[in-house]
Amino acid sequence: IKLQGQVDSFDQFVVLLKNSVNQMVYKHAISTIVPSRNVRLPLPDDEDGDSDD
Repeated sequence: IKLQGQVDSFDQFVVLLKNSVNQMVYKHAISTIVPSRNVRLPLPDDEDGDSDD
């Protein structure tokens, strides 16, 4: 089953997925998460988050 939406919140056991409705999904039932757009992660030595220098 493919679920789509935005992670609204989470705790130790579940993730709340927000779309047209809210869905509670147990973490042990999740096998893969694919972001809908690129995710920028700052590097440890990158203070301003922009590595285009």
